[in-house]
Amino acid sequence: MKNLWIAIAVVSAIACGFLGYKIANRKPINYTAAAGAGRQGAKEVGDVIDAALRVPENMIIAKEASRFATGLTELRALAVGPEDRIYAAGDKAVVLLGSDGKQISKIELGAVPNCLGVAPDGTIYVGLMDHIEVFDAKGAKKAAWEKMSTSTWLTSIAIASDGIYAADFGNKTVVHLSPEGKLLGRLGGVGPAPGTGKYEVPSPYFDVAIDPQGKPWVAHVGKNRIESYKDDGSLDVTMGKQGNNLQGFSGCCNPSHITIRKDGSFVTSEKGLVRVKIHKPDGELVGVVAPAKDFEKNIHGLDLAVDSKDRILVLDPATRSIRVYVLNGASSNP
Repeated sequence: MKNLWIAIAVVSAIACGFLGYKIANRKPINYTAAAGAGRQGAKEVGDVIDAALRVPENMIIAKEASRFATGLTELRALAVGPEDRIYAAGDKAVVLLGSDGKQISKIELGAVPNCLGVAPDGTIYVGLMDHIEVFDAKGAKKAAWEKMSTSTWLTSIAIASDGIYAADFGNKTVVHLSPEGKLLGRLGGVGPAPGTGKYEVPSPYFDVAIDPQGKPWVAHVGKNRIESYKDDGSLDVTMGKQGNNLQGFSGCCNPSHITIRKDGSFVTSEKGLVRVKIHKPDGELVGVVAPAKDFEKNIHGLDLAVDSKDRILVLDPATRSIRVYVLNGASSNP
């Protein structure tokens, strides 16, 4: 549907431009020609979209090895915990699966979850709209932290050795919290050294992930890049650029989700021009894990995680499942 509206918009723009030109030059309007120009414009837009969605076979570096049903109706978030247990959040619940996809338990919630993170000891941090709730490894509720603000809209949680990082779309910030929920700081603001200022986040796709060295990285989707920061909160390193080609991130709000492998490489997912990719730590494209043809059209919300074996887990809201990808030549065993 989105592509159709793009085509309609382009056709309208071409037709309007054509008619405007005729009016300005006081010549009779050839409506047939205008319609033909519109059809040609629509065809060209379709060609651009098709070209952007196509991925050369030699660039597809992974295959789907497994697919795990979640039993949830509306999937929202994904995480991997100790022993490669898999956590899926949606509806008003968190479902815990073994590394083989078999359900272990289910935690009932009082509201719809937006995001979650799991600590090495199995503690589960669930982000609802405006606050975080904490559960122990067995699913017993330990705490419900205070609401952050009236405008808070949590979209991502990542667990680091120095605390919890939570992306807040509503306030365009990433907060750094202690394991008890105390505010320790924020990322992306203007610090003692030049920082990023307020994040540009046009829609509620705003992710944070932790690299093997414990450094947080944020998907600054309005700038189509991933960023890390110095201790004072100022900008340190950026990775990525805008582009519809495989190397770039398309649209206004990509990459929509990120996770980081043991070697420091980034796994990214995009909406609009749907694809899951791997980039080296310096940003160079490694290849495509999953092209658009693997998913339903106009899918979004492809949350990501990696397990200890570097299997890539993709949340697929359309099939209500978790899809497990392995690199070509790698073992698919859990």
